[in-house]
Amino acid sequence: MAELIKSPIKSYTKSELARLYNPELCYQSAMRTFRQWLKMNRELSARLSETGYSPLQHSFTPKQVELIFHFLGYP
Repeated sequence: MAELIKSPIKSYTKSELARLYNPELCYQSAMRTFRQWLKMNRELSARLSETGYSPLQHSFTPKQVELIFHFLGYP
């Protein structure tokens, strides 16, 4: 049985994560889908806000990435 290869927990830009989660979509659709997931998951949104996240920021800290992976699963 093959092991799943997990993306490392490190800083990512919003577009990098959007493409990791939605590799089959074009850039704009991947970004829109990823932003919707963040917005619709209220617990994740609240936890990200506690870390200082703003929807206007372009990158995520390793701690924010860890939260995203926890709530959305590894891409």
